Amino acid sequence: MAGALARGALPLFAFKGIQVRLHWSFIALPLYIVVSGLADDLGWPAIGLRLGMVGIVFVCVVLHEFGHALTARRFGVGTRDITLLPIGGVASLERMPEEPRQEFWITVAGPAVNLAIAVIAFIIMAAMGLVTLFSDLLLGATLYTNALFFLVGANLWLFLFNLIPAFPMDGGRILRSLLAMRMPRERATRIAAAIGRGAAVIGVGYGLLSGQPFLALIGLFIFRAAGAEARNVAQREQLRGIAVRQVMRTRFWTLGASASVREALDQLLSGGDGALVVTGLDGLPIGVLGRQDLFRAVESGSEHVRLADLPPHMAAAIAPDDDAHESTQRMVAAGLPLLPVVEHGALIGVLELENLEEYLLLRRAQATAGSR
Repeated sequence: MAGALARGALPLFAFKGIQVRLHWSFIALPLYIVVSGLADDLGWPAIGLRLGMVGIVFVCVVLHEFGHALTARRFGVGTRDITLLPIGGVASLERMPEEPRQEFWITVAGPAVNLAIAVIAFIIMAAMGLVTLFSDLLLGATLYTNALFFLVGANLWLFLFNLIPAFPMDGGRILRSLLAMRMPRERATRIAAAIGRGAAVIGVGYGLLSGQPFLALIGLFIFRAAGAEARNVAQREQLRGIAVRQVMRTRFWTLGASASVREALDQLLSGGDGALVVTGLDGLPIGVLGRQDLFRAVESGSEHVRLADLPPHMAAAIAPDDDAHESTQRMVAAGLPLLPVVEHGALIGVLELENLEEYLLLRRAQATAGSR
């Protein structure tokens, strides 16, 4: 998911080696503000003020995500990028530590940033003196104090909202980390995910009944993400201790780097897989391409371009004796459809999610048959 978000986002800036991106869907938020403002007969100055307030909130969201990212770095976990969506931000960590205390501190760091901003803004307000503060409250706040009031309120809201125990939001991850200190991680995830999905259903219902579509959208996102995370953790536990060679495919689709997009599409239509490994003259992989990459190339008029010139997505090769659990994490985190498997200087297979799922289904079927 993370890789897919990054591919559909516009780079804004980078800090400490972490790229901040704006997802294309973000345009829905200012568009909604403008349309709803015009529908309520607000003037452009009032609409502009609303847009400015949203901008301030998202600056705080970026700082929140950097709180996660920079704390994760202290535990040796890198962050590929931060993506801004209409419903908030997503810091794409390379992995989430399975040590509960590390997950706890990484997760707490985000809301802690918002609490710190609120406290600093309040201290500045207090430093102005009670007389000024009360006169602004009674006689009308200045633009300066209005901004401080808004900073305090917005960041307190972000702090409290993110602490709602709705997995996979921060509050849900904090709950999962606390539970995982006393029980297996998979069970802790199931409990946190169930609570998260319950909260999401309430949020969707309330959002629809109260005419707040973005609240319903957030609830829907939480519901789907909670289920996906629970399945991901369960899969990781089932793959623990299993080598790549046990789950890799030995029949796979490859094409040389000099082949054209048209040739790849012809093979796809005649029965090619959903993704292919692009190889160099030595037969070793130089990257991977999914069917959507090929379709996008046709849409952009690159049908006769060489595969090497698209270019393919970089995919570090793995060895057949590597851990399947860790390799799958790398593949998912990078947003790749598969990883090539290389042994003794030769491409011998690919690791992909579909084959992993079939392997796990087979193991469950065998376990069921063995229990009869």
